[in-house]
Parts: sequence; C-alpha cells; structure tokens
Amino acid sequence: MQKIYINDKYYLNVKVEGNTSLPKIIFSNSLGSDLRLWDSQVEALKDKFCIIRYDTRGHGHSSKFEGPYSFDMLENDVISILDELNIEKAHFVGLSIGGMTSLGLALKHQNRFNKIVCCAARADMPAPMKESWNERISIVKKNGTDGVVNSSIERWYSEEFRNNPNNTVKIDLATEMIKNTSVEGYIGCCEAIKNLDYLKELSTINREILYISGENDIGAPAMAMEEMHHLTPNSKYECIPKAAHIVNIEAPALVNKIILDFLI
Repeated sequence: MQKIYINDKYYLNVKVEGNTSLPKIIFSNSLGSDLRLWDSQVEALKDKFCIIRYDTRGHGHSSKFEGPYSFDMLENDVISILDELNIEKAHFVGLSIGGMTSLGLALKHQNRFNKIVCCAARADMPAPMKESWNERISIVKKNGTDGVVNSSIERWYSEEFRNNPNNTVKIDLATEMIKNTSVEGYIGCCEAIKNLDYLKELSTINREILYISGENDIGAPAMAMEEMHHLTPNSKYECIPKAAHIVNIEAPALVNKIILDFLI
C-alpha cells in the first residue's frame, strides 16, 4: 500500500501488485466499498497484468476528503495516480461509481487509456433517481453509513446469492466495507452521482469500451446499459445472468473471462 497525495492535506490509498513491466490495469470500486472489491479479479489477472487498485476518496484507507465531490475530481484522482506512478497509459476497469468515472475518463482523458471496462453503471441520472440520492444522503447524515448497510446489500446482490450460506464471508465483507466508508466520502460521492450527465456524449468516445451489466441490477438496469452500448462506437456489451449490481463478486469466473477476452 502507498499514499498518493492529491494536495498537502489529502491522499489516496493505492496498491500496486504484479510485474510492473506488464500492461497496467487500474480498478475503481463502487460507492461504499474499497479496493478489496476486486480480490477475485486480481487473482485471475495478475500473471498477465500489473494491477493497480485504489480506494476512492473518502473510502477505505484514503483520506476523508471534504465534499461535495464531482466527477471531474474523481477522474483527476485517477490521472494523479497515473502521473505519480509514471504510467503513460493503462487499461481501466470500474464498477458503479467507478464505472461512471470510466466514462468521464474515456471522454476527457482518452490519451491516457487503452481499453476501458464499465461495469454496472449508468451514464446519466434522471430526475426521479436524483431524489432517491437525496434520501440516501439524509439517512447517512442521520445514521452514518451503518444506516445504508442492509439496503445496499439488497441492491448489491441477488436474493439467491444473499441466501446462499456459502456466500456469508462475501456478505460480511460487504458489510464491513460499507461501515468503514466515511460519511464525508459516501455523501461526497452521492453528490457527484446526482449530477451524472454523460449519456449525450457517449457517441464521441473513441476508446474501445466494454459494458458489463447484471441481469437483475436495479441501480444500473441491463436495458439502460445496453442502450449505452448502442450509443457508443466500438463498444461491446455483456449481461451477466441472474446477477445484481456487484457482478464481479456474484459471478467472478464469468466476469474474469469476459474481461480477459476483451483486454487480450
């Protein structure tokens, strides 16, 4: 682990694994999680890539950045990591808010990235959904991130996955990650998500991009992600059967194969 400072006060927690002479991949986690979200992908990809993971600002072991945040800030955090590690270009894989961040990077910083994987993410935030984010912000202000644990896990994982006793460790990890997220980080990211507005620009992306959705994801519905694919030139789309939001944990073997086939 290492600290990469964004300014004199705030830093991001970054973990680099594998042979640094190999092609680089940066992984970006969801709201309410940390870099451990990608453990299964690291195991599958570390022999072919140098893996770079980081905790989003206000999450995990990164600083409790004061909010609100914007996607410009979140995207510039990634560029700061590339610059500090002297990486000219990398692949990028993001999920949920990490996937939203991937779209901004594809639009604004395309010269720094090769292929991009956007998992379980919308490209815009319709007005009715903005209100749901205001409600979530109110809950976290009142009860901390403990107040969104149960509702988050219900969105993250399908009922079948949650009820399988073999997945208890993964559910416990999800609970721990959400509770460990700072109030500042959670609310700051919610404020960024409320203003998400990349849908109308997708036609201008000229990087190869892969969209991955979960069939039963209510936060980033498969239908919405398939539409994003149709709007984006040189894009591909995969839907993970029966999965909800955190597709890479619910179906790691399939997601790993899809990502590998796309990147190699």
